[in-house]
Amino acid sequence: MSNRLFLDTTFIQAILNRRDQYHQSALKILPLMKNAQEIWTTEAILMEVGNALSKFDRLKVVSFIKQCYTTENIKIVNISSDVFREGLNLYKSRQDKEWGLIDCISFSVMVKQNITDALTTDHHFAQAGFNA
Repeated sequence: MSNRLFLDTTFIQAILNRRDQYHQSALKILPLMKNAQEIWTTEAILMEVGNALSKFDRLKVVSFIKQCYTTENIKIVNISSDVFREGLNLYKSRQDKEWGLIDCISFSVMVKQNITDALTTDHHFAQAGFNA
């Protein structure tokens, strides 16, 4: 894995939720995240985490999200109209895939930032040509 990583919803969920089937695997990979030069994610990913874990420990989720905004090596991409449209265009163009809109936004950001490695359990990242 490179020193520039993309942080996806499934990895965050696995870290925060001890009951997640990937929790132990995520903990083993966590040092890669801590030692990475840059970790990229999007506001859409953080919103998705908040939604997915809304019945979980909300304070833990809020604390994690706030920590992302203050951690020096984490870069959070705002979902501007341009970022959204780029993801939407990919979503429209790949009707042969079951990629969600947030995945397509993530893929667009990764391409634009020249990021090849994602911390995720989502096989769609590998389908899109990224290392997952």
